[in-house]
Amino acid sequence: MTEAPAQDRGARSRDAILDSAGALMSRYGYAATSISMISAECGLPASSLYWHFGSKDGIYVAVLERARTALLAALPPAEVSGADVAQRLDAFLAEVEDAFQRHPHGLKLLLGLGMVQQDASAAAVAEVHHYRDALVAWARDALSAVFGLSDRPEVADELARFTLRLTSGTAVARWFDTSAVLDTRALHVALLALAAHHDVLVD
Repeated sequence: MTEAPAQDRGARSRDAILDSAGALMSRYGYAATSISMISAECGLPASSLYWHFGSKDGIYVAVLERARTALLAALPPAEVSGADVAQRLDAFLAEVEDAFQRHPHGLKLLLGLGMVQQDASAAAVAEVHHYRDALVAWARDALSAVFGLSDRPEVADELARFTLRLTSGTAVARWFDTSAVLDTRALHVALLALAAHHDVLVD
């Protein structure tokens, strides 16, 4: 009778730790976020954090896993509707902007924390790479549909990585300016220009 409530309390404590750690790490970065900061933020003793996750790095990996799962689950299918390239590109960028707005912490953690990899374990770095590879694959498939690049995967891959670099830069900019927004209009123009550079028909 007492096992289920204890499990519920444990799950709530785990979620509270991850909520607090995710917010702090996205705001200050992995290296600057301490166990004592997470403990104070979530209202649980440090011993509880160690019991659930073993170490600060264990918390970091769990935060990354949860952010990756939530963000990838929120992304729509890679099929993009629209009568022409411009309409399909607008639809794709609207999806990117929506994910950016709804998952600001996850984007900062998963796109912007590559700069602190020297401070994290191999498991944390692998989780970042796992997420990045999955997101690149989604963007590549979507942009292939936008521009009709099924026979030119290398161009779709370049467009996808360009899009994610700009998104990553905006996510990192939010550490310094919380009002920073993803400029999808400029990204629209840039993607059309990059596609045209590769002799892709964009009209």
